[in-house]
Amino acid sequence: MARTIIEAERVLPYAPEDLCRLVGDVRVYPEFVPFLKRMRIIKEEPREHGGWQGVAEADVGWQAIKVTFATSVRCEPAKGEVEVALVKGPLHSLNNRWWFRPHEGGGAHVRYWIAYEFKNPLLQGAISANKDKLASKIMEAFEREAKRRLA
Repeated sequence: MARTIIEAERVLPYAPEDLCRLVGDVRVYPEFVPFLKRMRIIKEEPREHGGWQGVAEADVGWQAIKVTFATSVRCEPAKGEVEVALVKGPLHSLNNRWWFRPHEGGGAHVRYWIAYEFKNPLLQGAISANKDKLASKIMEAFEREAKRRLA
């Protein structure tokens, strides 16, 4: 089975660096990402300009699906990038990237991209069938949190 790719883009009225820090603040994801039940930082090293890199473990639950996996995370607000890659879990692969660039009309152009493949073909099929709904929920959650924290 092939990897599933989800992409979404928005223009938001906030500074790219602020949005990057918000997305890089993975500890608080369970407070506003609907299907994320728990997030634990396993390893963390600070980077320049308020960034960090490390490993985080997530418990995700959506409908009857429940999975736990660990990812490496790199957040670099000065570059406007957050990058996530699979360390271990019930997937063959998982890569996730966020880009934040200044928008010519002000604010930021935000691009979200995730590619994944579960080891279980039934799980892969169930999640892939709902990928558009999933992309919408993810972006809406971050937009609401940005409005709450940055407005």
